[in-house]
Amino acid sequence: MRNRVANRAISVLIAGFLIQAATVSLAFGSEMLNFRVLKDGEPIGYETVEITPTATGHNVRVETLTDVRVLFLQFHYDHQRTEQWQGDTLIAVDTTTNDDGTHYTYQASFEDDCYALAGKGVGKRDGCDNAWPLTLWHEGVTAKTNLFSVINAEPYSVTTRKVGEETVMVESRETPAVHYQMSGDVERDLWYGTDGKLLKTSFKRKGYDIDFIRVDAIALQE
Repeated sequence: MRNRVANRAISVLIAGFLIQAATVSLAFGSEMLNFRVLKDGEPIGYETVEITPTATGHNVRVETLTDVRVLFLQFHYDHQRTEQWQGDTLIAVDTTTNDDGTHYTYQASFEDDCYALAGKGVGKRDGCDNAWPLTLWHEGVTAKTNLFSVINAEPYSVTTRKVGEETVMVESRETPAVHYQMSGDVERDLWYGTDGKLLKTSFKRKGYDIDFIRVDAIALQE
């Protein structure tokens, strides 16, 4: 009963935040992607991706929050990230993260296949391996073999294969999607809509099943 009440409280808080964010975004002509975060099917947080058009591309603001304790394990993850894009080319990233009490910040700038990165808790690093941060909202990440963490910039080597066309349940609606599987240093199942934007991702953390699933902001009131 206590867990049910706690989960209901989390859903109400998430709903209030997402509805407010969606209202602000619409006023500025932005697109908002809303995700409910689930642990073994129970809500533990949210992620929002706000995409704002610019004269040359778009700016993206990502906010992720999960906060729940399971026995002696704490799932606290508070992440903010801004991305600058020119067309489909990523040109700059700025991140701030509290990962279970450990704090990280970094900034990265990109030119052609190269990037320069520096921050608190991550040091400095330059590379010309065409790497992106693990920014999953954009289907273009599936073409990358070199990535780095959005938390601490740890480098990843991955392979992503296309599984095929499927449907994903989004707010009780069967939604066409393309399913990918990422493996290597990062393991994710990823589903993207016909617009190339993320519908769902599934993975393991601390032995638990974690899902990020697209929702309508208004649906979280239910």
